[in-house]
Amino acid sequence: MEKTKTLLLLLTSSIILFKLYLFPPTQSHEDLKAEPDELELTNLNNNHTWPLLYAKDVVSLNGKNFSEFMGKNRNVMVMFYANWCYWSKKLAPEFAAAAKMLKGEADLVMVDAYLEKDLAKEYNILAYPTLYLFVAGVRQFQFFGERTRDVISACVREKMTLGTYSITTTDEAERILTVESKLVLGFLHDLEGMESEELAAASKLHSDVNFYQTTSADVAEFFHIHPKSKRPALIFLHLEAGKATPFRHQFTRLAIANFVTHTKHPLVVTLTIHNAQFVFQDPRKQLWLFAPAYGSDKVILTFEEVAKALKGKLLHVYVEMNSEGVGRRVSQEFGVSGNAPRVIAYSARDAKKYVLNGELTLSSIKSFGEEFLDDKLLNQSDQISETILKLPLQSGASYQLRTHE
Repeated sequence: MEKTKTLLLLLTSSIILFKLYLFPPTQSHEDLKAEPDELELTNLNNNHTWPLLYAKDVVSLNGKNFSEFMGKNRNVMVMFYANWCYWSKKLAPEFAAAAKMLKGEADLVMVDAYLEKDLAKEYNILAYPTLYLFVAGVRQFQFFGERTRDVISACVREKMTLGTYSITTTDEAERILTVESKLVLGFLHDLEGMESEELAAASKLHSDVNFYQTTSADVAEFFHIHPKSKRPALIFLHLEAGKATPFRHQFTRLAIANFVTHTKHPLVVTLTIHNAQFVFQDPRKQLWLFAPAYGSDKVILTFEEVAKALKGKLLHVYVEMNSEGVGRRVSQEFGVSGNAPRVIAYSARDAKKYVLNGELTLSSIKSFGEEFLDDKLLNQSDQISETILKLPLQSGASYQLRTHE
């Protein structure tokens, strides 16, 4: 009897193993690497056209426009898919619905990774679909949650509020510098731990400034931190003003937050093609210094001292009057010519200008600014040309940063 039971058990086991051999379990979509002709999950008709169903809500990118799009949009979730993949096709409507929910907050895009092999290789796409969140053109997070519209949109919003993002290569650093106008970078021992937590906590107090962290000496040097600097180190880059300000205090969230508060608004804004729109739309009264880039160090330093004394009351703007492009053009519009530095008070509300006559000293410029604030200046102005307010925007400009303590 026992022998019979044993034989039946062995026979049953053999049958089960034989069936498993002939009909192995279906792979999960996380490990799916099969070629199209090997896929036997369901009927996938119209493999090449179904992505078009979601073109209204989701941007389709390829190797030609991927980098350009990432350079212009800060928060982007990318769905790397294959057009023959059952799981990609199943996810697409939920992904498109999440795109509607995130409209105005983040962009959701799709990339056919099976066709765009270079992009797939660059981002190590081994399964379809794979979802990554990019911040300022740099891949930051992979999405592993439930693939529904609510979970996807909630995850993107959560990651967008983290405030601190990691940079590991100089290529990533270069992408970020083309997107950001001002940023904070922490050069840390580790991307996790106490230093990173302090930096992240400080970032939550400054929603208008993006915080990054790195452990790479090469990346640190790219952001004007000496690669052999003692860690943790931190720097504030204000690209619009062309300034790099190092952090010299204890590495705590409060000290970092206070440092950013005093640094993010430069005393003097150097006018560029990138910030011209911001300057001309600022409702504050403005004090402008027109001076050549070379040979004007003394008057520029004097102007900065005035900016310190009148900080928060006036917007102080410096124009490199002989520089090609925006500096020369605005100088002409303001009627400034020659090489002699000039100080002009400008009211954006009524487009009036007031010229300071006489020697440019700390006392004279400061008094001029105070009288302007109190509406005591005589009207020496005429209407500013409207062309100033419509300066064209350009990209790709390079900056030489001046280090300011």
